Amino acid sequence: MTADLLLVPLIALGVTLVAAVALAVIGIRYRRTPAKHLRDFPIFRALSGEVGRAAEEGTLIHISLGSGSLAGEDAMTSLAALESLSALFDLAAAYDTPPIITTGDPTLYILADDWMRRAYARLGNAERYRPTLVQFTAATPATYAAMAATYLSEKGVGANVFMGAFDQEVSLLTDAVARRDARAIGGAVSPPGLAALFTALGPAHLVMGEDLFAGGAEATQRSVFWASLGTQDFLRWLIVIGMILTALLSVLGLGGN
Repeated sequence: MTADLLLVPLIALGVTLVAAVALAVIGIRYRRTPAKHLRDFPIFRALSGEVGRAAEEGTLIHISLGSGSLAGEDAMTSLAALESLSALFDLAAAYDTPPIITTGDPTLYILADDWMRRAYARLGNAERYRPTLVQFTAATPATYAAMAATYLSEKGVGANVFMGAFDQEVSLLTDAVARRDARAIGGAVSPPGLAALFTALGPAHLVMGEDLFAGGAEATQRSVFWASLGTQDFLRWLIVIGMILTALLSVLGLGGN
């Protein structure tokens, strides 16, 4: 029993060391060579195109970031969503066509406001930023979704982006989009949120599960993000190989009791 208890932290330490070494090696590779697409994420590249389309049509883009608190278990999902939207923020600041951003958490509201403000500041146009376009609508997910759906239907929104921590309440937003026959792109990690978005948007306009965390690499094209994706893929295959070997040893009767 004591040996088994000692084995768990040793395995965790080994995985951590392997991950660190893999990240370092892959990071060096991506610093020396141009970023390469390990996987294809056309949805993230389409986000920037919506800015130009909104400018031409005279409409607005509504970005719904969900209710993922930066102090809770959905923090990484919310940060990944913001990273994936960073190119859109920069382009919107350049065109001076800022999106309407709604959030269901005050900490996420503060960060979203800061990201949009910084996008203007990088261009030297901080005074043109309009903070009223970033809204904290409600503290509960269902109320937030209902308020955001009403808000977007009244503001002449042409395109909608649902990217962040969502559950089944996102169906209120997709229903509002369907009623107005507007364009929409979505991304979520939870099964209830994905189910609601998949029904309304289909796979062509949906970022599913862990692909949401690849948005930073696609949006910024920074080598560190691509190195992170490479490390994730490496560890994923390492785990798969370990599971297969464990199963084979069990079948052959070589596994320990």
